[in-house]
Amino acid sequence: MRENVKITILKNLLEEVTKKYDYFLLQREKLLEETYKLSVTDELTGLYNRYYVLDRLENEIERALREKTSFSVVMLDLDNFKRINDKYGHLKGDEVLKKVADILKKHFRSYDVVARFGGDEFLILILSSESKNRIKKRLMDIRREIEKIFPEENLSVSFGIVTFPSDFKGLKNKDEIVRILISTVDSLMYKDKKKRKGML
Repeated sequence: MRENVKITILKNLLEEVTKKYDYFLLQREKLLEETYKLSVTDELTGLYNRYYVLDRLENEIERALREKTSFSVVMLDLDNFKRINDKYGHLKGDEVLKKVADILKKHFRSYDVVARFGGDEFLILILSSESKNRIKKRLMDIRREIEKIFPEENLSVSFGIVTFPSDFKGLKNKDEIVRILISTVDSLMYKDKKKRKGML
Protein backbone atom coordinates (compact mmCIF):
# COMPACT_ATOMS: atom_id res chain seq x y z
CA MET A 1 0.00 0.00 0.00
CA ARG A 2 2.81 2.38 0.96
CA GLU A 3 4.60 1.58 -2.33
CA ASN A 4 1.45 2.45 -4.31
CA VAL A 5 1.25 5.82 -2.54
CA LYS A 6 4.90 6.52 -3.39
CA ILE A 7 4.33 5.60 -7.04
CA THR A 8 1.27 7.86 -7.21
CA ILE A 9 3.19 10.78 -5.67
CA LEU A 10 6.08 10.27 -8.09
CA LYS A 11 3.69 10.08 -11.08
CA ASN A 12 2.00 13.30 -9.99
CA LEU A 13 5.36 15.02 -9.56
CA LEU A 14 6.49 13.82 -12.98
CA GLU A 15 3.27 15.10 -14.59
CA GLU A 16 3.72 18.46 -12.88
CA VAL A 17 7.35 18.75 -14.01
CA THR A 18 6.37 17.73 -17.57
CA LYS A 19 3.62 20.37 -17.66
CA LYS A 20 5.99 23.06 -16.41
CA TYR A 21 8.65 22.02 -18.93
CA ASP A 22 6.13 22.08 -21.81
CA TYR A 23 4.97 25.52 -20.67
CA PHE A 24 8.59 26.72 -20.51
CA LEU A 25 9.24 25.45 -24.07
CA LEU A 26 6.08 27.16 -25.33
CA GLN A 27 7.02 30.47 -23.70
CA ARG A 28 10.55 30.20 -25.06
CA GLU A 29 9.19 29.60 -28.57
CA LYS A 30 6.87 32.60 -28.28
CA LEU A 31 9.74 34.78 -27.06
CA LEU A 32 11.97 33.71 -29.96
CA GLU A 33 9.15 34.43 -32.44
CA GLU A 34 8.55 37.85 -30.89
CA THR A 35 12.28 38.66 -30.92
CA TYR A 36 12.53 37.69 -34.59
CA LYS A 37 9.42 39.72 -35.46
CA LEU A 38 10.90 42.80 -33.76
CA SER A 39 14.19 42.35 -35.63
CA VAL A 40 12.53 42.38 -39.08
CA THR A 41 9.72 44.89 -38.49
CA ASP A 42 9.68 48.67 -38.75
CA GLU A 43 8.52 49.85 -35.33
CA LEU A 44 6.48 52.83 -36.56
CA THR A 45 4.55 51.35 -39.49
CA GLY A 46 4.49 47.63 -38.71
CA LEU A 47 5.86 46.92 -42.20
CA TYR A 48 9.00 44.88 -42.80
CA ASN A 49 12.22 46.84 -42.33
CA ARG A 50 15.19 47.52 -44.63
CA TYR A 51 17.23 44.63 -43.19
CA TYR A 52 14.49 42.09 -43.93
CA VAL A 53 13.58 43.28 -47.43
CA LEU A 54 17.22 43.29 -48.61
CA ASP A 55 17.75 39.79 -47.21
CA ARG A 56 14.54 38.62 -48.86
CA LEU A 57 15.54 40.29 -52.14
CA GLU A 58 18.74 38.23 -52.24
CA ASN A 59 16.74 35.04 -51.63
CA GLU A 60 14.22 35.89 -54.36
CA ILE A 61 17.02 36.60 -56.85
CA GLU A 62 18.54 33.18 -56.11
CA ARG A 63 15.14 31.51 -56.46
CA ALA A 64 14.36 33.29 -59.75
CA LEU A 65 17.70 32.23 -61.24
CA ARG A 66 17.31 28.66 -60.00
CA GLU A 67 13.64 28.13 -60.91
CA LYS A 68 13.51 30.42 -63.99
CA THR A 69 10.77 32.56 -62.44
CA SER A 70 10.36 36.34 -62.30
CA PHE A 71 9.32 39.01 -59.82
CA SER A 72 9.08 42.80 -59.72
CA VAL A 73 10.46 45.44 -57.37
CA VAL A 74 8.79 48.79 -56.70
CA MET A 75 10.40 51.79 -55.02
CA LEU A 76 7.99 54.40 -53.63
CA ASP A 77 8.90 57.82 -52.25
CA LEU A 78 6.49 60.38 -50.81
CA ASP A 79 6.32 63.81 -52.45
CA ASN A 80 6.20 66.89 -50.19
CA PHE A 81 6.52 64.81 -47.03
CA LYS A 82 9.33 67.02 -45.68
CA ARG A 83 7.01 70.02 -45.95
CA ILE A 84 4.49 68.25 -43.69
CA ASN A 85 7.18 67.31 -41.17
CA ASP A 86 8.58 70.85 -41.09
CA LYS A 87 5.21 72.59 -40.90
CA TYR A 88 3.21 70.27 -38.63
CA GLY A 89 5.88 68.37 -36.71
CA HIS A 90 7.14 64.80 -36.62
CA LEU A 91 4.06 63.40 -34.86
CA LYS A 92 1.92 64.43 -37.82
CA GLY A 93 4.58 63.03 -40.15
CA ASP A 94 4.49 59.71 -38.29
CA GLU A 95 0.71 59.67 -38.62
CA VAL A 96 1.03 60.14 -42.39
CA LEU A 97 3.57 57.28 -42.65
CA LYS A 98 1.21 54.94 -40.77
CA LYS A 99 -1.66 55.81 -43.11
CA VAL A 100 0.56 55.21 -46.15
CA ALA A 101 1.60 51.84 -44.70
CA ASP A 102 -2.06 50.86 -44.26
CA ILE A 103 -2.81 51.79 -47.88
CA LEU A 104 0.14 49.73 -49.14
CA LYS A 105 -0.86 46.69 -47.06
CA LYS A 106 -4.37 46.90 -48.49
CA HIS A 107 -3.19 46.94 -52.12
CA PHE A 108 -0.63 44.11 -51.99
CA ARG A 109 -1.09 40.40 -51.32
CA SER A 110 0.01 38.68 -48.13
CA TYR A 111 2.88 36.90 -49.90
CA ASP A 112 4.28 40.13 -51.40
CA VAL A 113 6.89 41.92 -49.28
CA VAL A 114 6.05 45.51 -48.32
CA ALA A 115 8.81 47.30 -46.41
CA ARG A 116 9.72 50.73 -45.14
CA PHE A 117 13.13 51.23 -46.73
CA GLY A 118 13.97 54.37 -44.76
CA GLY A 119 12.44 57.77 -44.03
CA ASP A 120 9.55 58.17 -46.47
CA GLU A 121 10.77 55.49 -48.92
CA PHE A 122 9.14 52.10 -49.33
CA LEU A 123 10.37 49.01 -51.19
CA ILE A 124 7.97 46.33 -52.39
CA LEU A 125 8.73 42.87 -53.78
CA ILE A 126 5.87 41.65 -55.97
CA LEU A 127 6.41 37.90 -56.02
CA SER A 128 4.61 37.00 -59.23
CA SER A 129 4.96 37.45 -62.99
CA GLU A 130 2.43 40.30 -63.00
CA SER A 131 3.00 42.71 -65.91
CA LYS A 132 4.41 46.20 -65.35
CA ASN A 133 1.23 47.72 -66.80
CA ARG A 134 -0.93 45.97 -64.21
CA ILE A 135 1.46 46.96 -61.43
CA LYS A 136 1.46 50.57 -62.66
CA LYS A 137 -2.36 50.61 -62.63
CA ARG A 138 -2.31 49.45 -59.01
CA LEU A 139 0.29 52.09 -58.13
CA MET A 140 -1.86 54.80 -59.71
CA ASP A 141 -4.74 53.70 -57.44
CA ILE A 142 -2.35 53.88 -54.47
CA ARG A 143 -1.26 57.37 -55.52
CA ARG A 144 -4.86 58.57 -55.62
CA GLU A 145 -5.48 57.24 -52.11
CA ILE A 146 -2.29 58.77 -50.70
CA GLU A 147 -3.18 62.15 -52.23
CA LYS A 148 -6.36 62.14 -50.11
CA ILE A 149 -4.37 61.93 -46.85
CA PHE A 150 -3.01 65.50 -46.94
CA PRO A 151 -4.37 67.30 -50.04
CA GLU A 152 -3.69 70.79 -48.62
CA GLU A 153 0.07 70.11 -48.78
CA ASN A 154 -0.03 68.23 -52.12
CA LEU A 155 1.13 64.96 -50.56
CA SER A 156 1.66 62.39 -53.31
CA VAL A 157 3.99 59.55 -54.26
CA SER A 158 6.52 58.81 -56.99
CA PHE A 159 7.50 55.31 -58.00
CA GLY A 160 9.84 53.18 -60.08
CA ILE A 161 9.32 49.56 -61.23
CA VAL A 162 11.81 46.92 -62.38
CA THR A 163 11.34 43.24 -63.19
CA PHE A 164 13.92 40.55 -62.53
CA PRO A 165 15.46 38.91 -64.48
CA SER A 166 14.15 40.49 -67.72
CA ASP A 167 15.50 43.99 -66.90
CA PHE A 168 18.89 42.62 -65.80
CA LYS A 169 19.96 40.03 -68.36
CA GLY A 170 23.56 38.88 -68.27
CA LEU A 171 24.07 39.55 -64.56
CA LYS A 172 24.91 36.49 -62.45
CA ASN A 173 26.65 37.80 -59.31
CA LYS A 174 24.02 38.16 -56.58
CA ASP A 175 25.64 41.12 -54.78
CA GLU A 176 26.06 42.98 -58.07
CA ILE A 177 22.45 42.26 -59.03
CA VAL A 178 21.15 43.64 -55.72
CA ARG A 179 23.27 46.79 -56.02
CA ILE A 180 22.31 47.48 -59.65
CA LEU A 181 18.65 46.58 -59.10
CA ILE A 182 18.25 48.98 -56.15
CA SER A 183 20.16 51.71 -57.99
CA THR A 184 18.01 51.26 -61.12
CA VAL A 185 14.63 51.25 -59.39
CA ASP A 186 15.71 54.26 -57.30
CA SER A 187 16.73 56.17 -60.46
CA LEU A 188 13.40 55.35 -62.12
CA MET A 189 11.54 56.59 -59.06
CA TYR A 190 13.44 59.91 -59.08
CA LYS A 191 12.85 60.21 -62.82
CA ASP A 192 9.12 59.88 -62.15
CA LYS A 193 9.37 62.46 -59.34
CA LYS A 194 11.17 65.00 -61.57
CA LYS A 195 8.80 64.39 -64.46
CA ARG A 196 5.76 65.02 -62.29
CA LYS A 197 7.29 68.23 -60.96
CA GLY A 198 7.93 69.45 -64.51
CA MET A 199 11.70 69.35 -64.09
CA LEU A 200 12.41 67.31 -67.23
